Amino acid sequence: MIVAAIVLSTGVAAKAQFFQAGVKAGLSTTNVKVSEVRNNPLQYKNPENVTGYHAGFFARLQVAGIFVQPEALFTSTGGTIEVTDNFNIQNVQVEEFEFDRLDVPIMVGYNFFKVLRVQAGPVISQLISAEQENQDIEEFLNNSDWGYQAGIGIDVWNLTADVRYERINRDYTNTPQQSGMKLQNDQFVVSLGYKLIK
Repeated sequence: MIVAAIVLSTGVAAKAQFFQAGVKAGLSTTNVKVSEVRNNPLQYKNPENVTGYHAGFFARLQVAGIFVQPEALFTSTGGTIEVTDNFNIQNVQVEEFEFDRLDVPIMVGYNFFKVLRVQAGPVISQLISAEQENQDIEEFLNNSDWGYQAGIGIDVWNLTADVRYERINRDYTNTPQQSGMKLQNDQFVVSLGYKLIK
Protein backbone atom coordinates (compact mmCIF):
# COMPACT_ATOMS: atom_id res chain seq x y z
CA MET A 1 0.00 0.00 0.00
CA ILE A 2 2.78 2.41 0.90
CA VAL A 3 4.70 1.76 -2.33
CA ALA A 4 1.47 2.06 -4.33
CA ALA A 5 0.77 5.43 -2.72
CA ILE A 6 4.22 6.66 -3.73
CA VAL A 7 3.73 5.46 -7.31
CA LEU A 8 0.28 7.09 -7.45
CA SER A 9 1.61 10.38 -6.12
CA THR A 10 4.32 10.23 -8.78
CA GLY A 11 1.72 9.97 -11.53
CA VAL A 12 -0.46 12.76 -10.15
CA ALA A 13 2.38 15.19 -9.55
CA ALA A 14 4.56 14.43 -12.56
CA LYS A 15 3.46 17.62 -14.30
CA ALA A 16 4.09 19.84 -11.28
CA GLN A 17 6.92 22.32 -11.70
CA PHE A 18 8.64 21.34 -8.48
CA PHE A 19 8.29 17.56 -8.72
CA GLN A 20 11.28 15.23 -9.06
CA ALA A 21 11.67 11.46 -8.91
CA GLY A 22 14.40 8.91 -9.48
CA VAL A 23 16.39 5.94 -8.29
CA LYS A 24 18.99 5.70 -5.54
CA ALA A 25 21.35 3.20 -3.91
CA GLY A 26 24.13 3.23 -1.38
CA LEU A 27 26.10 1.70 1.46
CA SER A 28 25.95 2.02 5.23
CA THR A 29 27.94 1.25 8.34
CA THR A 30 25.50 -0.38 10.73
CA ASN A 31 25.38 -1.96 14.18
CA VAL A 32 22.95 -3.59 16.61
CA LYS A 33 22.80 -2.77 20.33
CA VAL A 34 20.92 -4.95 22.83
CA SER A 35 19.27 -3.61 25.99
CA GLU A 36 16.58 -4.46 28.55
CA VAL A 37 17.28 -8.20 28.41
CA ARG A 38 14.51 -10.14 30.20
CA ASN A 39 14.66 -13.71 31.59
CA ASN A 40 17.79 -14.51 29.63
CA PRO A 41 21.15 -15.58 31.13
CA LEU A 42 23.09 -14.00 28.26
CA GLN A 43 24.84 -10.63 28.22
CA TYR A 44 25.22 -8.62 25.01
CA LYS A 45 27.97 -6.02 24.73
CA ASN A 46 30.64 -4.44 22.50
CA PRO A 47 28.64 -4.09 19.27
CA GLU A 48 30.69 -3.84 16.08
CA ASN A 49 29.76 -2.34 12.73
CA VAL A 50 29.19 -4.25 9.52
CA THR A 51 28.54 -2.96 6.00
CA GLY A 52 24.96 -2.73 4.77
CA TYR A 53 23.37 -1.59 1.53
CA HIS A 54 20.10 -0.24 0.14
CA ALA A 55 18.46 0.47 -3.22
CA GLY A 56 15.14 1.84 -4.37
CA PHE A 57 13.16 4.86 -5.54
CA PHE A 58 12.47 8.39 -4.34
CA ALA A 59 10.05 11.18 -5.14
CA ARG A 60 10.36 14.83 -4.12
CA LEU A 61 7.77 17.59 -4.06
CA GLN A 62 9.20 21.04 -3.35
CA VAL A 63 7.56 24.44 -2.84
CA ALA A 64 9.58 27.58 -2.02
CA GLY A 65 12.57 25.62 -0.76
CA ILE A 66 10.56 23.31 1.50
CA PHE A 67 10.33 19.72 0.28
CA VAL A 68 8.81 16.37 1.18
CA GLN A 69 10.63 13.29 -0.08
CA PRO A 70 9.09 9.81 0.35
CA GLU A 71 11.25 6.83 -0.58
CA ALA A 72 10.82 3.07 -0.97
CA LEU A 73 14.05 1.18 -0.27
CA PHE A 74 15.15 -2.42 0.07
CA THR A 75 17.61 -2.31 2.97
CA SER A 76 20.07 -4.94 4.22
CA THR A 77 21.51 -4.15 7.64
CA GLY A 78 22.74 -5.74 10.88
CA GLY A 79 25.76 -5.92 13.15
CA THR A 80 27.90 -8.15 15.35
CA ILE A 81 27.94 -8.25 19.14
CA GLU A 82 29.72 -10.16 21.93
CA VAL A 83 27.53 -12.67 23.78
CA THR A 84 28.51 -13.91 27.26
CA ASP A 85 26.78 -16.50 29.44
CA ASN A 86 26.22 -15.24 33.00
CA PHE A 87 27.01 -18.72 34.29
CA ASN A 88 30.27 -18.97 32.34
CA ILE A 89 31.75 -15.52 31.78
CA GLN A 90 34.82 -17.04 30.09
CA ASN A 91 32.62 -18.27 27.25
CA VAL A 92 32.46 -15.28 24.88
CA GLN A 93 31.04 -15.61 21.39
CA VAL A 94 30.62 -13.06 18.62
CA GLU A 95 27.21 -13.31 17.00
CA GLU A 96 25.86 -11.53 13.92
CA PHE A 97 22.40 -10.08 13.41
CA GLU A 98 21.15 -9.69 9.82
CA PHE A 99 17.99 -7.87 8.76
CA ASP A 100 16.39 -7.42 5.34
CA ARG A 101 13.71 -4.72 5.30
CA LEU A 102 11.44 -2.62 3.13
CA ASP A 103 11.99 0.91 4.44
CA VAL A 104 9.89 3.96 3.63
CA PRO A 105 11.59 7.16 4.84
CA ILE A 106 9.46 10.30 4.61
CA MET A 107 11.92 13.17 4.69
CA VAL A 108 10.96 16.79 5.25
CA GLY A 109 13.54 19.51 4.77
CA TYR A 110 14.76 22.72 3.23
CA ASN A 111 16.74 23.21 0.04
CA PHE A 112 19.34 25.99 0.12
CA PHE A 113 20.25 27.55 -3.25
CA LYS A 114 18.81 24.47 -5.05
CA VAL A 115 21.97 22.59 -4.09
CA LEU A 116 22.22 21.85 -0.35
CA ARG A 117 19.46 20.01 1.50
CA VAL A 118 18.90 19.62 5.26
CA GLN A 119 16.32 16.97 6.14
CA ALA A 120 14.80 14.72 8.79
CA GLY A 121 11.77 12.52 9.15
CA PRO A 122 10.23 9.20 10.19
CA VAL A 123 10.97 5.80 8.67
CA ILE A 124 8.37 3.06 8.35
CA SER A 125 10.24 -0.27 8.39
CA GLN A 126 8.66 -3.54 7.22
CA LEU A 127 10.70 -6.61 8.16
CA ILE A 128 11.34 -9.08 5.33
CA SER A 129 13.75 -11.44 7.12
CA ALA A 130 15.79 -11.53 10.32
CA GLU A 131 18.59 -13.86 11.44
CA GLN A 132 20.85 -14.23 14.46
CA GLU A 133 23.87 -16.41 13.67
CA ASN A 134 22.01 -17.80 10.62
CA GLN A 135 19.01 -18.77 12.79
CA ASP A 136 15.65 -17.32 11.76
CA ILE A 137 14.34 -14.94 14.46
CA GLU A 138 11.66 -13.17 12.41
CA GLU A 139 8.83 -14.75 14.44
CA PHE A 140 10.12 -13.03 17.60
CA LEU A 141 10.11 -9.51 16.10
CA ASN A 142 7.43 -7.02 15.10
CA ASN A 143 6.76 -7.07 11.37
CA SER A 144 6.52 -3.28 11.26
CA ASP A 145 8.31 -0.62 13.29
CA TRP A 146 9.08 3.08 13.19
CA GLY A 147 12.38 4.90 13.29
CA TYR A 148 13.87 8.14 12.10
CA GLN A 149 16.51 9.57 9.77
CA ALA A 150 18.31 12.91 9.70
CA GLY A 151 21.06 14.27 7.48
CA ILE A 152 22.15 16.44 4.61
CA GLY A 153 22.21 16.10 0.84
CA ILE A 154 23.37 17.84 -2.31
CA ASP A 155 21.97 18.07 -5.84
CA VAL A 156 24.10 18.66 -8.93
CA TRP A 157 22.40 18.43 -12.33
CA ASN A 158 20.49 15.11 -12.32
CA LEU A 159 22.63 13.64 -9.54
CA THR A 160 21.73 13.60 -5.86
CA ALA A 161 23.79 12.49 -2.85
CA ASP A 162 22.85 12.04 0.81
CA VAL A 163 24.53 11.35 4.13
CA ARG A 164 22.14 10.36 6.93
CA TYR A 165 21.94 8.85 10.39
CA GLU A 166 19.15 6.34 11.04
CA ARG A 167 17.84 4.56 14.13
CA ILE A 168 15.15 1.86 14.27
CA ASN A 169 14.23 0.02 17.48
CA ARG A 170 12.62 -3.41 17.59
CA ASP A 171 11.29 -5.56 20.43
CA TYR A 172 12.45 -9.18 20.53
CA THR A 173 9.87 -11.28 22.40
CA ASN A 174 10.03 -15.04 22.93
CA THR A 175 6.59 -15.71 24.41
CA PRO A 176 7.03 -19.46 25.21
CA GLN A 177 10.20 -18.70 27.20
CA GLN A 178 8.81 -15.40 28.57
CA SER A 179 12.05 -13.71 27.54
CA GLY A 180 12.90 -10.74 25.41
CA MET A 181 15.11 -7.73 24.72
CA LYS A 182 15.25 -4.51 22.76
CA LEU A 183 17.28 -4.30 19.55
CA GLN A 184 18.55 -0.89 18.47
CA ASN A 185 19.70 -0.81 14.84
CA ASP A 186 21.79 2.28 13.98
CA GLN A 187 23.08 3.21 10.52
CA PHE A 188 25.24 5.89 8.95
CA VAL A 189 24.05 5.90 5.36
CA VAL A 190 25.67 7.24 2.18
CA SER A 191 23.63 7.13 -1.01
CA LEU A 192 23.76 8.33 -4.61
CA GLY A 193 20.75 8.90 -6.81
CA TYR A 194 19.76 9.85 -10.33
CA LYS A 195 16.71 11.97 -11.16
CA LEU A 196 14.59 10.37 -13.87
CA ILE A 197 12.02 13.16 -13.61
CA LYS A 198 13.36 16.66 -13.06
